[in-house]
Amino acid sequence: MVFLFLYSLGLTLSPGARYQGLDVKLSWSHWIGFAIWCAAMWSANFFIERFAPNSDPYLLPLAGILTGWGIMTIWRLEPNFGLKQSIWLLVCVGVLIAGLKFKKIPEVLYQYKYLFLLSGLLLTALTLIFGTNPTGAGPRLWLGCCGLYFQPSEPLKLLLVIYLAAFFAERMPIREGLFPLLFPSLILTGLALAILISQRDLGTASIFIFLYAAMVYMASGKKRVLLAAFGMLILAGLVGYFFVDVVHYRLLAWLDPWADPSGRSYQIIQSLMAVANGGLYGRGPGWARPGWCRWLNRISFLPVSPKRPGWWGASPYLPSSPLWC
Repeated sequence: MVFLFLYSLGLTLSPGARYQGLDVKLSWSHWIGFAIWCAAMWSANFFIERFAPNSDPYLLPLAGILTGWGIMTIWRLEPNFGLKQSIWLLVCVGVLIAGLKFKKIPEVLYQYKYLFLLSGLLLTALTLIFGTNPTGAGPRLWLGCCGLYFQPSEPLKLLLVIYLAAFFAERMPIREGLFPLLFPSLILTGLALAILISQRDLGTASIFIFLYAAMVYMASGKKRVLLAAFGMLILAGLVGYFFVDVVHYRLLAWLDPWADPSGRSYQIIQSLMAVANGGLYGRGPGWARPGWCRWLNRISFLPVSPKRPGWWGASPYLPSSPLWC
């Protein structure tokens, strides 16, 4: 809380520090996000201490500081989306409290683990037919209607963890070999990976491989599971490089960004310029200059698209173009 308070204070005073005076408009709106974060974290901590006193004491503080830092960053870039993110934080904490108070929720998740995971797989598969993209271009990984967009692969990550936790809990302590332990869960996880690969969503597919390997390692304690997962990630990278054009071009841009600085490597070049300008630790809260270059009529090292959709509209972070600057 002290860290985020100082960070928020830095965001408020940064315009005055940048122009060396207080005769400028200071930033105050992000304090709403800070207040919402404080209320959410206090409530979560109160109910965890009451209903789960023996829980891991580090998980909530770690989640809290990452969440708060992210909300403050979003609020600094776009207050409307910062407020939206803060409201979603309240919703998530409400779900956490409900799970703590109503003990039958974990039992329901345990009992219907196959149903929940298959439902998530079905929704993700629907994006192959009805998928859309809020920006109007790019991979169609969302399901949307009436300005509301939903990416099924995001809750599918959580459903996979729930399924694996329930699946391995049935078999604890593990006495059988590794293959009988993996066989049923490997089929459903492989199905999820097949859907994501067909969507060319290799980033989420890599996260699934990592999640699966981590859960199997915690259940079995066998280190060769981690080595196998690392090998699968390398193999997936090679397959993507040779057979998926998006991965191919991204790797080329990463290996040699100066070959196409104003095209495919534009984001990488801008990030290199930003690091050169701000150094390892950055310029400080509120001192960086992200912005809508067309509006500010200047070069921005961290370009943000000038498109501003409605409250529940598409994401504001569109693929950047050098034309904005």
